[in-house]
Amino acid sequence: MALLGRASFEVQVYQDGRWAINQVMPTEESARHKATQLLLLKTTGGVRIIKETKFSSSNTRESEIFCQMKAVDKDEDFSVTPVKEAPLCEKMSDYYQTAARNTMARLFTKYLEKHEMTPLELLHSHKNLKRALNLDTMVPSAVDKIAVLHARATGEDARKRKDVIFQAVDRIAARAREVDTTPLPELKNSTLDDLLRKIDAKYSDEEERQFMATVAFVRTSVSWTGWLAKMYELLPMAKSQQDERARAMIDEMLADIFVAKTIVKDVIGVSKHLGDALMRMLDLLEGKCVPTKFAATELVELLNYLFGNDLLPKSRAVLVERVGRDLASPVRLTNSESKLDDKAFFDEILERVVTDQGVVGGSSISVGLTERWARLNNIGGALGRKKSMEGVRDKLSSGARKFVYLLDMFDPDSAADFRGAIEGQVRELASQLNSINKIAPHARTEKGRLQEAAAIQRLVLDSRLLSNTKDPIASKFDEIVSDYIISNGVIERLDDKRLPFRDRATRLVTFCSSGVLTVGRATTIARDSIVSYLRRKDFIAEFTCDIPDAAGKEQAIKEFYGLLAKTGFKVN
Repeated sequence: MALLGRASFEVQVYQDGRWAINQVMPTEESARHKATQLLLLKTTGGVRIIKETKFSSSNTRESEIFCQMKAVDKDEDFSVTPVKEAPLCEKMSDYYQTAARNTMARLFTKYLEKHEMTPLELLHSHKNLKRALNLDTMVPSAVDKIAVLHARATGEDARKRKDVIFQAVDRIAARAREVDTTPLPELKNSTLDDLLRKIDAKYSDEEERQFMATVAFVRTSVSWTGWLAKMYELLPMAKSQQDERARAMIDEMLADIFVAKTIVKDVIGVSKHLGDALMRMLDLLEGKCVPTKFAATELVELLNYLFGNDLLPKSRAVLVERVGRDLASPVRLTNSESKLDDKAFFDEILERVVTDQGVVGGSSISVGLTERWARLNNIGGALGRKKSMEGVRDKLSSGARKFVYLLDMFDPDSAADFRGAIEGQVRELASQLNSINKIAPHARTEKGRLQEAAAIQRLVLDSRLLSNTKDPIASKFDEIVSDYIISNGVIERLDDKRLPFRDRATRLVTFCSSGVLTVGRATTIARDSIVSYLRRKDFIAEFTCDIPDAAGKEQAIKEFYGLLAKTGFKVN
């Protein structure tokens, strides 16, 4: 309260629709200085100074001597989006690779989608990188989170790892600053093929050529405003460029774009529900997506061509990972009130993606299927994971598909508990399939049953399972097949003495070349039978005895040895 005859100065701030006293100052000069400071704050909507003069206990005069309003700068939310894993970048070049950039795209999704900018453009444009680094907390927060993930994976101290990452950020920023004013060929009014040729002529070091080419590429791409605008420029280029490096650069930028949350919907159009969107993304990856309402039809046609001809491998990998994440997400597959409809749609997806040759999209889809099954059946934890794998496995129609699903999920670098759970499932499945009929219960012929058993063994041998799990299972399937061949007289039935010699020999070799033999004892049994034929003293005479002319005999022998080569046997 001011003394009688003396004035005080209330500095008031306008925030949230009302005036509030911030501070009472003794002089007008100090009050105006305080007002100037408050007006610099982003959250301040206005400042006024009220001069209060007290003449007596009942006589006070108030007057406004200063008032200034301004627009409030609302802080945009550029907080970092958490990620569950991140690649361990040991070299500077690792930070520019697809895996690292995809992690950046997810971490900085709010910032990048606001500016519709790709991580490739962020890393290779000094102006864009400087703007992002000047934000108070975004990059430091991301570094903290990644350092913790790396420390958890390697056992390294998180603080040391944070220092390493910050040093890399400083070097990336310095490199972008150094090349900012470097004269480079322009993509505008040219082609990426031509740009690369000019860069090749200017720089001899391969890594420097790649970096400079990307910088030149980005100098043009940053002017393409918006994700769709970038795609309208990039996709025709991907189809027309002849230099594989040019297409690879385009693929890298498209891979960054496909991480954006809304881009798939903007391209392929409206989907009825998540399940429908997943099926349409799978269609796109196979080059057969049909545009729907609000689709970018021209882009869909180009993507169908490029994906169908396997010309965008990095973008394909990003979309596959996206399908896997969406499968694992809590979002319902259908709009139905009944979960039974979700389960039915899950069965459609399962039938679509799991084939005898492999899971479409590989491990990320397999893991997504497992997580979705757990959600549909309200189970969780380590026991839930085991039950989920069993549930998905038991829905599959053949032994081969069961193994395909489990083996595609296995990653030798994954967490020990997850890896152990898959190994346990594979061993359990192998123990259940202890006869030819159990391995291939739906096969209609003996040959079909043997082919399925051999196919499963090849899946196991080609998998990333560790040897202590892989070798016993492969041997078990070989034992089942070889015991079946012996006990059922398969070779003897093929070598029917009532048939001409040439027919018998051809039948045996045809059988062996049809993918029915497991590696090991079964192959040895068949090989020994074939060798015994070839070592017969008069093999050629017996084989061609009913062919009248020399040219015909020579052709028959040539065809037989060609067939023999298909068996993979090296017979001397």
